[in-house]
Amino acid sequence: MTESSETARRAYATTRLGQMHVKVWPGPADATLPPIVCLHPIPYSGRYYDSFATELSAKTSVIAPDLAGYGGSDALTAPASLEQHTLAIADALQDQGVGQYVPVGFHTGSAVAAELALQRPKRVPRAVCVTYPFLEQEERDKQLHGLGRGFINGEDLECLRKRWRFTVHNRAAGVPLEPAITNFVEELRTGENAWFGFDSMFRYAPEERLPEVQQPVLVININSSLREATEAAAKLLPNAHCVDFMDMSKGVFELHATKLIGVFEQFLQTDLTPKDE
Repeated sequence: MTESSETARRAYATTRLGQMHVKVWPGPADATLPPIVCLHPIPYSGRYYDSFATELSAKTSVIAPDLAGYGGSDALTAPASLEQHTLAIADALQDQGVGQYVPVGFHTGSAVAAELALQRPKRVPRAVCVTYPFLEQEERDKQLHGLGRGFINGEDLECLRKRWRFTVHNRAAGVPLEPAITNFVEELRTGENAWFGFDSMFRYAPEERLPEVQQPVLVININSSLREATEAAAKLLPNAHCVDFMDMSKGVFELHATKLIGVFEQFLQTDLTPKDE
């Protein structure tokens, strides 16, 4: 059995939205699976997948970019569209010499994963969405109305309490303290512009884009607040393959990595070519 490297290498790629920070886990030389691109939820960074990517890299190479404006990537001076974020990810992968790849998204990252399938159909044979933040236009407008400032809105440490409780104190039982603190620190790096990515998501029209995705898309639904939203998104995808895991909730990539990897592997190795009737 070929062992993968446990140490990820870091790199900066040139994109249309500036320099993008990426982490790459090389994977085994004899990997039979395509490279996996892990797309993080807002307002975190690619480090969201550190432990998951380390385990997955025993089977294939893994790339975890920081979306423009997040993590170690260049800051943005204004929100970019989700389409622009997606094209910047595609730029980074091309810059790093990645050929075909399978994007795996979580929350906001799922929208980017599906959009990548649209923007780069020759590079993306399949995609994976673990929950999808599909909201109707009325709800998106409501969410947009509340945006415009970050959670760091003063010099008093008290302004950080809400995010600390959400990310660290209220983390799922079983999730170690270290990755929770890492996620907290990563969201701090965006400062007052943490809301930019939410603006991108709420201005995006998934009801128009998802029906155009022709590749097979694995949609994994878990026991979360996005359960109904994910079901709605799956119905719009022409070639959705849905799996429900109601025993999974918060901390899914930390607590259920082995199970998720098994489902990914089965999906990627199954012949999904339509059979003639």
